[in-house]
Amino acid sequence: MGETRKLNGRYRLLNPLGATGSVRLAFDETEHRDVAVRRLRVPPELRDAALFEGRRAAGLRHPFVARVLDVLIEDGAPWLVMEFVSGASLERTVRSRRPLPIAQAARAGVCVLSALSAAHEAGIVHGRVDPGNVLLTPTGRAVLTGFGSPSLSMLPSADLWSLAATLHFAVEGRPPGQVPAEGPDPFRSLIRAMLHPAGPPPLDVVRETLDRLAVDRPLDAVVAASGPLPPAEVAVIGLAVLDRLTASGGFHGGVQPGNVLIDDSGRARLTPLTRAGTLPAYTAPEGAATRAADLWSLGATLFTAVEGVPPAPGAPLARAGALAPILFALLSGDPSERPTPDELRRDLLAVAEGRA
Repeated sequence: MGETRKLNGRYRLLNPLGATGSVRLAFDETEHRDVAVRRLRVPPELRDAALFEGRRAAGLRHPFVARVLDVLIEDGAPWLVMEFVSGASLERTVRSRRPLPIAQAARAGVCVLSALSAAHEAGIVHGRVDPGNVLLTPTGRAVLTGFGSPSLSMLPSADLWSLAATLHFAVEGRPPGQVPAEGPDPFRSLIRAMLHPAGPPPLDVVRETLDRLAVDRPLDAVVAASGPLPPAEVAVIGLAVLDRLTASGGFHGGVQPGNVLIDDSGRARLTPLTRAGTLPAYTAPEGAATRAADLWSLGATLFTAVEGVPPAPGAPLARAGALAPILFALLSGDPSERPTPDELRRDLLAVAEGRA
């Protein structure tokens, strides 16, 4: 293919973009702008479907989507003309450097999920979400490209599975395969839940978790970086988690430091439940799926925050101060001896306000 060739008498083909060469940089001589062009290599019987999907994708407008600008036929083959996005693919970034930090991967997930949600609302299934089709821009955006190919009647749930596999690659440097990455952190827990054969968690759970992970840090990471927290600060965290547990009205089953996210102002938020479950150190001894068990897990979480280590039989409370009686009550082996939510709220508020 010559460097001076033009498509439709308008798009001057330039150098390949990416390692495969399937997408080329071109210059739009009518609009005087760079574009990306891709020849759709489809069997003759799918050509009409490819044209239909390409033209439908051209109507999709979203800040995290590389727009399809034009669909044309050249030499009997369909071509897509797309918005040129400056940046490197997620695949190239991870392979040439290293896996992404969780916060950066979560930000990419927020962008791609937003793009997919808009596409699905328009009746468009991407069908090819993968690390090569996610572009990371210098400004921190992630842009999803690759729209316009025949999706072969895929369901929107297939895009969510592929998003999870892409995010797995982002933080692990490999596809999930048969054994997705283990780890108690909420990001990997969310990925495993999205890859589960039973289907992903509700979309609002996926969206909320990615939103929080993009800007906040898990409590265990805060403690690991800064050391044990003051009792009053831990009490405030406990109040925030208790509010979330009370509002849910049921058993959470995942209260542990990795699922408590702390924002820049110190506010805490308990992430929604995925299929991850609770680590043994934060699982109530009775092993029951009850609200009292969640309160035991909350006590173990607050113990870790104020002491720097999870609770263990006979472990002293050297730093807890006024928080100590509350933790002893929460960590009782007898569920009936644990405080009620109202009692716990009263006692935590007293510690938070310096009245205890």
